Amino acid sequence: MASHALTRRSLFGGAFLLGPLMRGGFAMPSDPLLVAIRITDAADTAHRAAGLVSASRLAGGVLSPEWRAHRIETAKARFTARSELHALTPTTREAAIALVRYYGDRVSHAHPTSTRGAARAAQRRLREVFARPGAYPLDCAVWASLPIPAD
Repeated sequence: MASHALTRRSLFGGAFLLGPLMRGGFAMPSDPLLVAIRITDAADTAHRAAGLVSASRLAGGVLSPEWRAHRIETAKARFTARSELHALTPTTREAAIALVRYYGDRVSHAHPTSTRGAARAAQRRLREVFARPGAYPLDCAVWASLPIPAD
């Protein structure tokens, strides 16, 4: 039986040990959109990491049922976090910039063959969000500084 250096138990153990240190070291932002962005970014990162570990655990083309269940749980957590983020509207400049940067990061993490599709999806989502009543006006200078190509 081969042992893996990066197991699910070691990932959870590391998160368990580092969690209190991370929470104590950083002040929580007061804006709910900034909190939702942090949670969604963490869920995206966990899902990406689970995918990379899944690729390394693929034995004979089949994942173990336990790991498949873990991957499904990370996908559900990511979907829930994104849904909660999409329900919020940026009302401050900081929140607007953070939201645009979050979508820019998502585009930069996209697979090279689907970067254009990810950029279009990010543009569409940002246009929808900033068209809502009460939303902070979209700053074109911030938009231009991100890896989201303009139409």
